[in-house]
Amino acid sequence: MRRTHLTLTTMALAACLTLAACGQSGGGAQSTAAAQASTQATAQPAPGPVDCSTVTVDSDSDALPVIKGEAGAEPAVSWTGKEPPANLTVKTLDQGSGQELKETDTVIAHYVGWQWDTNEAFDSSWSRGGSPAAFSLQQVVSGWTCGLTGAHVGDRVLMSIPADLAYGDDPAGGRPTGTLVFVVEIKGGGSSDEIAAGTKDAVMEGEAAVQAKGVTVGGELGAAATVSVNEGAAEPTAPEVIVLARGTGEPIKAGDTILAHTASMSWDNSTPNSTWENQSPQSIPVTDQKPMSDLVGVPAGSRVVVLTPADAASGAPASAHVVDIEQIL
Repeated sequence: MRRTHLTLTTMALAACLTLAACGQSGGGAQSTAAAQASTQATAQPAPGPVDCSTVTVDSDSDALPVIKGEAGAEPAVSWTGKEPPANLTVKTLDQGSGQELKETDTVIAHYVGWQWDTNEAFDSSWSRGGSPAAFSLQQVVSGWTCGLTGAHVGDRVLMSIPADLAYGDDPAGGRPTGTLVFVVEIKGGGSSDEIAAGTKDAVMEGEAAVQAKGVTVGGELGAAATVSVNEGAAEPTAPEVIVLARGTGEPIKAGDTILAHTASMSWDNSTPNSTWENQSPQSIPVTDQKPMSDLVGVPAGSRVVVLTPADAASGAPASAHVVDIEQIL
């Protein structure tokens, strides 16, 4: 349920690191069709989330559909034939025992969504390779923000979101309209700082290699990083990944999805971006395209520097990125 006015979204970041093209500026962001699919249901129009203290959240309704299927797999839906609830309704199907989510947390979840009284899902994380999605509850439609705040890791919930807390009733934007229904399985979550701690035990090893490229990285491991390009540094001519600090987690495999904090800078130091500043770690697929394919074998918990050359087709500048690989999803 992401908002569309972010400076750098998951889609743009994945496209940037996969296609070596990261020419975002101002309030816009590039994307690819594949990356858009991975977060189709997460775009929210401005003005952004409402004050959840003003939103009535019901815990059940006899109008809610029946959900078929076991936890851990994509469910099906059977409708009651009734009109949708007027209020945001969040029914707990399975109770988890993990951490309680706050309104500003990042959630890691599998989900599937339908328009009310339709049988074909308009979006599903299960349909995209089996990895859960990750997104900040501050960057989603208000129904998700208010509906998942207070939920627990391990919960499986059924949400009915009225149009005014989703995308509205106007189909002109191409998004699903009216009341939307989701089944959400919460696999993990936490604050931006809690997630950032995933790299705190990494061991530095690549300082000399990064310095030789004319790139300066600041910030302690397990905390926010910064990146800048030294004056006179030669632009990269091909994508490159340098392990700056090696973590102790499982090695990344081809096809994995990672949860990462990132800081990016164009080669002229004019266009910075940071998920630490946005408090929104990103889920990024490890594709078979460089530089992402070069992450295969790098252990979770590592901090890497990714260099991407200019892209003539898009006009995107050469860029330097710090990527903290917090988790493998």
